[in-house]
Amino acid sequence: MSTRKNIKKYKNNFTAAWERIKEETNISNFNGLSEIVGKTQPSISARKKAGDFPIEWAYLVAKEYNLSTEWILTGKGLKCLSTEGKKTGSYQRPVVAEKQQNEVAESTEKYEEILPCGEERERFLELLKSWLLELEETDPKRIYWFECAFEDRFPEFKAWKKINKD
Repeated sequence: MSTRKNIKKYKNNFTAAWERIKEETNISNFNGLSEIVGKTQPSISARKKAGDFPIEWAYLVAKEYNLSTEWILTGKGLKCLSTEGKKTGSYQRPVVAEKQQNEVAESTEKYEEILPCGEERERFLELLKSWLLELEETDPKRIYWFECAFEDRFPEFKAWKKINKD
């Protein structure tokens, strides 16, 4: 099966994503978008004409404004991740990352009996790896999408990744 056909299956509506970005950020034109995504205004116009908003661009905007990549692309899921140290649009957003951190900080005593042992952890990681490799065969962009969605859902992973980049 052709990868090109599969990529078209995941085409993101440019107009809808662009409207969500303008609504939630101070980006009001393609010049502003070009500064964040590192593309020229004409290349952005070409994408608009094609009707596809790239996942990579959504990720860069989401990262800059603490928005969810999934929300930018689909309008579904959490809209915002946090307000700490990021630019904001028209209103102050809830600090979802702080809420998640408090939930994780909850005592793990009640979970000690069901926490995975080394074998279970390895089994799960192998299962995840197999699934991701299978996704990659049908659509290479899905791996990047998964990483973006994972970072949106787990901001602590995103922070850990920045620290351990080298």
